[in-house]
Amino acid sequence: MKRRQYPFVMEVTKYASQQPFIFLKRALSQFFDDLKSDKSSSKRKGFPVFKKKRYSSGSFYIGGDLVVVKNGSEIKDKRFGASDNKPYLHIPKFGWVMLREEIRFPGKINSVTISQDGDKFFASFSIETSEIVYEGTHKENAQEALCGCDWGVKDLLTLSNGIKIKGSKHLKRRQRQLARQQRKLAKKQHPRTKGDKTPTSKNYIKQSRKVGKLYRRIKAQRLDENEKLSTVLVRHFRVICLETLNVKGMMSNHRLAKAVSDNSPYALKEMIKRKSARRERTVIEADQFYASSKTCRRCGEVNKDLKLSDRIFVCPKCGFTEDRDVQAAKNLTEIYINKVGSASPELKPVDLTALLDDLAINGLATSRVETGI
Repeated sequence: MKRRQYPFVMEVTKYASQQPFIFLKRALSQFFDDLKSDKSSSKRKGFPVFKKKRYSSGSFYIGGDLVVVKNGSEIKDKRFGASDNKPYLHIPKFGWVMLREEIRFPGKINSVTISQDGDKFFASFSIETSEIVYEGTHKENAQEALCGCDWGVKDLLTLSNGIKIKGSKHLKRRQRQLARQQRKLAKKQHPRTKGDKTPTSKNYIKQSRKVGKLYRRIKAQRLDENEKLSTVLVRHFRVICLETLNVKGMMSNHRLAKAVSDNSPYALKEMIKRKSARRERTVIEADQFYASSKTCRRCGEVNKDLKLSDRIFVCPKCGFTEDRDVQAAKNLTEIYINKVGSASPELKPVDLTALLDDLAINGLATSRVETGI
């Protein structure tokens, strides 16, 4: 049928027409399986929708049986010299494309996904490698230690051992530059309303790519920071206690929305959970309405009058005073202690120094607050 009615699909790799239907089947199966299960509506997979087609995005899949990666010197073609050691990927029905970096892991290539993000093209490889290679690239420094993590707007994370990790605020740092580029974009010829038939000018498309490039850089920097931070935490702690935030509700507050999105707490939490499951760590999530910041960890009194602007917690009953974020992180560890019935030892001074060094190596700015009982 496709040869007769849709001959254009024969001009590209076979996976371009086959794989979307495989993904569609998987999405529909997940949707109907979740409907039959007892999951709440918030945890169910939604009905699959079409991706928005834009001039700056798109992707396609290539199966492992068609993926070929060679150096230029290994390709029998006049265009490649004998001294060309750069890696090239062969795309079916298209040809050889040079890769900016070599594949870092040896093993069998299962598939590759070519994607476009603005004016950049990426090749994402799925590689089946050995356990020895995996362990060589994933350091194992975890002690039998417990860590509570309190998320904040000013500081990205506050740990129960008193370490505060400062967020880089990538969006805030580039706000003026972004506003300048968006003003230029608004002045280019383009449709202003839904029914406006004004043609989009080429200069508008060029400028929109510049704005998209700036947004991609902010996104990449934020993603890199969260990836490094989640890896360091999972590497050094066996048990990680996290708070559950109503991120959707916080984003509806116009005073907090920009600061919340600049730190992306939900994405960071999902990274920690995903990497913890892979390395057999334990992740404990507090109840959404658990008042970790307002509860005194000495007597258990809840200070209902504590405001968001109050950075020091003072217990109205026993007078206990401590940094608000550090106390919240320590209260999160109490959830695990009450659940298991025994406290997990804290990091030794040597291990604490190793943690601070690991954070510094990854470019994460920190400060230390002395804690006590």
